[in-house]
Amino acid sequence: MKNKTIIVIDDDESTLESLASYLAEMGFAVHSSKNGITGLELIKSTNPDLVISDIRMSGLNGIELAYLVKGLKFDVPVILISSYDNTENQFIDRCSFGYVQKPIDIHNLNGMIDRALLSRDTQYQSIQ
Repeated sequence: MKNKTIIVIDDDESTLESLASYLAEMGFAVHSSKNGITGLELIKSTNPDLVISDIRMSGLNGIELAYLVKGLKFDVPVILISSYDNTENQFIDRCSFGYVQKPIDIHNLNGMIDRALLSRDTQYQSIQ
């Protein structure tokens, strides 16, 4: 997973710091943002391999961000996270790679990260 860049977006500072720190310890290059608007700017300027975003944020929320990423044709999987039960939210399936509920089960998140990065790499290789 070396040389992979992940952007973490969450308005909860403790979640943002702990998730960014954990991912950095795992060997990822990590950028973080406290809101969706600056997160989108980071996506545009960084071209990350993966985005992990909270759903409920003021301004640009995680679902809106995921739709923008998809609509702007960025080839970046987005994993959405939330403290609220969003398992029935049909928009999550349409705009994101997956969903993880807080408190985050780290094994579940690790598996989803691995699948998202593998999916992106496989898709990228088939284009070349």
